[in-house]
Amino acid sequence: MPKSHGKNEIFMGMVLMGATGLAMGFVVHSPLLMAIAGILGLVVGGFVGWIGGRRYMFIVCLGILVGAFFGYRTGDQDILVIAVGSGGAIAGFIGAQIEQFFSHR
Repeated sequence: MPKSHGKNEIFMGMVLMGATGLAMGFVVHSPLLMAIAGILGLVVGGFVGWIGGRRYMFIVCLGILVGAFFGYRTGDQDILVIAVGSGGAIAGFIGAQIEQFFSHR
C-alpha cells in the first residue's frame, strides 16, 4: 500500500484533474460530458494526489497546454482535441520516466 500524502497533495490533484475534465466537456460543448468528466477527474486526481504524483500531474498539464497551443493554432476543433490528448499522453510517458528517475527506494 502506498504511503498516503497530505491533504494538500490530494486537493491539488483533484483541482488539476477536475479542471481538465471540465475543460474537455467545454471544448466539445456538452454540459453532460462536462459534469461526467469533471467528476471522474476529481476521483482520479484525488487518487493520484493520494499516492503523491504532483510532479507527474504538472508535467501532464504542461503537455496538455502545449498540445492545446499547437492545436488551437490550426483553427480546427477536431485537431485541437486530438492535439490536447496527444500532448497529455506524450507528457504522461515523459512524466513516468521522470518519476522513475527521481524515485527513491
